[in-house]
Amino acid sequence: MLYSRGKGHYDKEYGKLWRDLVPRRGQANTVQGELVRAIARLAVESYKNGNLNWNGSFRQLVTFLRKHLTDESVFDAPTIAQIKRDLADIGAVGNGSQGYDYPKGEDPYDRVTDRVVEWCQKNPKPIRLKKNPKLKV
Repeated sequence: MLYSRGKGHYDKEYGKLWRDLVPRRGQANTVQGELVRAIARLAVESYKNGNLNWNGSFRQLVTFLRKHLTDESVFDAPTIAQIKRDLADIGAVGNGSQGYDYPKGEDPYDRVTDRVVEWCQKNPKPIRLKKNPKLKV
């Protein structure tokens, strides 16, 4: 919940990535932009909607994040293990199989947002992304 209050570790960098890479509507044209958009959509769905709209598209966002953030050329093994745990928790909360009480400090959404920013910093050259016609969020 730190990023939703403007207090995330990389809040300034995250804001710039959002402004530069995420379109007003629909999917981003780059992997970097879609990573930023994906974690934001998941966090907003959880924080503001209580995951009431959770569906296959949100599961696709979790899968997209897992595919890119578990890159061994970007993160070390302990960080990748934490990313996998956080994304599993986000998916379980969304699917309704696990409750979550949103701690006052850093939570899985904040940690994954940190990793998204770090991934983008380590991959500054835009990577074109073909839009997924099945993704509806």
